[in-house]
Amino acid sequence: MLALVLGGWLLTADTSQFTYKLEVAYTMDLMSPLAGASAQPVWLDNVDVTLTLRLTSQTALFFYGLGNQGSAISERVGVAQTLSNIEAPTSWRLYEAFVEHVMGQGHLSLLAGLYDLNSEFDVLPAAELFLNSSFGIGPEFANSRAEGPSIFPVTALGLRIRFAPWWTPNHAGYVQAVVLDGAPGHTHTRTGTYILFGRNDGWLLAAEAGAFVHPKKSELPLSPTLLVSRLREHPYDHKLALGFWYYTARFQWLDTDHAQRGNCGGYLLGEACLYCTATRTLWMFLRVGWAHPRVNRFGAYTGGGLSGQGWLPGRPHDRMGLAVAAAHNSKAYRRLQHQHGAPVRHTEWVLEGTYLFALSAGLSLQLDLQWVLYPDTRPGSVLIGALRLLGHP
Repeated sequence: MLALVLGGWLLTADTSQFTYKLEVAYTMDLMSPLAGASAQPVWLDNVDVTLTLRLTSQTALFFYGLGNQGSAISERVGVAQTLSNIEAPTSWRLYEAFVEHVMGQGHLSLLAGLYDLNSEFDVLPAAELFLNSSFGIGPEFANSRAEGPSIFPVTALGLRIRFAPWWTPNHAGYVQAVVLDGAPGHTHTRTGTYILFGRNDGWLLAAEAGAFVHPKKSELPLSPTLLVSRLREHPYDHKLALGFWYYTARFQWLDTDHAQRGNCGGYLLGEACLYCTATRTLWMFLRVGWAHPRVNRFGAYTGGGLSGQGWLPGRPHDRMGLAVAAAHNSKAYRRLQHQHGAPVRHTEWVLEGTYLFALSAGLSLQLDLQWVLYPDTRPGSVLIGALRLLGHP
């Protein structure tokens, strides 16, 4: 049970209006079944290299290089919800490359290029501490297509618009929409970077609207640019968001030969800071998601948990959390498995508990336990332990 993170690197420069920032981060996981499975321990790592070129105060270029090595433990153990959010085929790739322009006195942002949908859609920062991928994006959305949507580790070309209405108090609301190639990467390989438009790729359309409550300590009005720009940080104490997605391609029904045009789903998520001081925080988050029950294995998802910082005396930067994720099979998928003589349970449950030791400003060591009940919705359970070492700027 081991997850390791090594030190990151940050380089910035400022020349008149032109600025650039280069960041390097490294994450390493060691994961092993502790009970319920006989798979051997596996090692995997992730390298993130990002370069931000701010051409003017309104326009920026962003490049993101991604490297992954190691083995896929989720498949070996036999679970449906991916155990590590850095689990990916061994490859180096250009992950993101886009231009973003902010206009309308900071209320409107346009972004075009290789784009990670999950960087702004279906995001719960209060859940980012956890290793299981279901706390990063719902499994009903992540598995909505064989290639997945444009998320880690393979992205697609897209155009995103994000708007912060000027009539909301202190810019507390936003609306965003994106159109993306419906099948990112190459259909026959998950390595490298490919920009291909296949015959049945279609388009992925997604929209999300949300509202924030800002920290009470924010005395001055917050710039709307913080809310609309992908490359800015936006502080808040509470968030509520509703999103919908739709594919334009054709999809086969799971339990019959019938095919239909389109695949759709949606999600509702929220997070709130229950206790926030200068030294301690306690966040709660909840998410529910749904997808078309005839073409998606997971017709629904429910999850939530608690995460906090600074609760161990003398360790103000340590973080801890406890969360549960439940991926629910659709009726069509259960019917299909029954037809094949392999009936499945309704839900795979994951209970995750984690503690992150902040060793220094840029180095952390995280201990993690995941108990999976009905792995891959089959009878049984498995306990997985992990150690993560994380180095970041």
